[in-house]
Amino acid sequence: MLRVNRCFVGLIVLGLSFNLDTAHAESPELHTDDFNVPVVTDPVHDFSLDWTQLEHFYDSREGTFVWHDDRVLNRQGRRLFEWLSHADREGLSSNDYHVTHLKHLVDANLPDHLLLRELLLTDGYLRLARDLRNGHHDPKTIDPLWLLPNDLFDPLGALSLALRENHLDELLDNLSPQNDGYQKLKEALADYRDIWMEGGWATLEMGQTLRPGEVHEGVVGLRERLAYESDVPVEGIENPLLFDAVLVDTVKRFQRRFGLDEDGVVGPETLRALNVPVETRIAQILTNLERWRWLPHELEPQHIWVNTAGFDITLKAEEQVIFRKRTVNGREERQTPSFNSQVTHLVVNPTWTVPRSIAIKDLLPQQQRDDEFLQRKRIRVYRRNGKAWDEVDPLGIDWSLYHANNFPFLLRQDSGAGNSLGRVKFYMPNSHAIYLHDTPSVGLFERPVRAFSSGCVRVEHADELARLLLQESGVPQEDRFNQALDSGETMISPLSEPIPVYLTYFTSWVDGAGDVHFRPDIYQRNTNLMLAMDVGIGHVTAQRESAQEISSL
Repeated sequence: MLRVNRCFVGLIVLGLSFNLDTAHAESPELHTDDFNVPVVTDPVHDFSLDWTQLEHFYDSREGTFVWHDDRVLNRQGRRLFEWLSHADREGLSSNDYHVTHLKHLVDANLPDHLLLRELLLTDGYLRLARDLRNGHHDPKTIDPLWLLPNDLFDPLGALSLALRENHLDELLDNLSPQNDGYQKLKEALADYRDIWMEGGWATLEMGQTLRPGEVHEGVVGLRERLAYESDVPVEGIENPLLFDAVLVDTVKRFQRRFGLDEDGVVGPETLRALNVPVETRIAQILTNLERWRWLPHELEPQHIWVNTAGFDITLKAEEQVIFRKRTVNGREERQTPSFNSQVTHLVVNPTWTVPRSIAIKDLLPQQQRDDEFLQRKRIRVYRRNGKAWDEVDPLGIDWSLYHANNFPFLLRQDSGAGNSLGRVKFYMPNSHAIYLHDTPSVGLFERPVRAFSSGCVRVEHADELARLLLQESGVPQEDRFNQALDSGETMISPLSEPIPVYLTYFTSWVDGAGDVHFRPDIYQRNTNLMLAMDVGIGHVTAQRESAQEISSL
């Protein structure tokens, strides 16, 4: 039996070089005490290994080797090497897991490579397992508004259990996120890399906007460009210069995938999206695969998913979409953070207690310009009196005397028509004062870029979502809910089971039909992540410029 001697690994930590002697090759047991020969290989200077974890792992196994039998790499070792070699498929770099060195060692039979190969395989597993379960980069150092927790995970503990139960293959296959969102995006990465390997698509140059039914030489290049991502025919066409009905449908599908107006017209915004190079799309997919790894490994079977970059909300149950609508999220200076919570109850016809920051920054300047502003908005004013808040007449206040450092008032908007929260509020406890709610400003849902709120998420057809939550929660209050909506009565309806909510930020994803979607980086959160992942400053610049141009429409 091959063993890693604890004291010997300790010597390696101190930087002592070693070489494995060919002596005792016939011995059924091999100990590191046998290796006391001159220097040939120095892993300390060539490799950065997690020596503390390695020593703990092999100490728990009394020094027994994992990946070798009779000085030869065993089936488990070859399976692990194969798994490490495929890290690129996950949007990671296999070089981070010693694959460059291991591929020269995997078939080597010289004893002086044995211990090195064993340690590199275990350390490679440790690194890749951590990265797949928690992400290669720490979100706290890259995106301060990504506040979603990931799992507490002990990769070597999981490995020890898998080895005891002979479940190594199952462990390796399930370390990456297994949900459809991650797996489909991983497939999209492979597809776009294939396009890149073929040279990518050409930049389209058009002197004019192309409209359905027109005949123009630019139609040929447009059709060829769309063929990279769609099944549009490029040969055997009766009139290749005609912007025909099939091409119109393909353009609309492209526009839908990129969050543009689906008018079938190839104008400046659509042309700009068509001309983003494939390398940038790959970089965008890579950043979003990393965000998936920042999430908990397993999401609850039923949950609400809000994608602030995509401006949409989805209610899912067992990977099935029950409800999907558009949202309005925080504007750039008041970004909606990424975090998780639970909807614990619904509030029908809610009042709105105005957050202090909004009261000072938004409402106070308007009241200072117009004495009747708060009254028209049906906003009541309260001032503290001891432990109580007494309502005061806004017309009797000299608002010019107040500013951010001396604002003693609480503002609360009455429920009913015009209330900023609309007719339904989805209460979810959190420290950010962020909620899902209805809105009277339904016209904003028609905009392609919908960053207009002060941080909360406005939900299209919020009453429909509320009814679904009541049904899914098994709360028999739908009749009362409808009556409250109609009457204007304020009603609080607890859910029998809280519904988990995830507010996220994904600029690329794959929908149920298999279409890959891309969105502008409205909050400029991809930049630091792309730089950390070393995908190229040129890609970052192109992404930023595209987002700024589209957001300014």
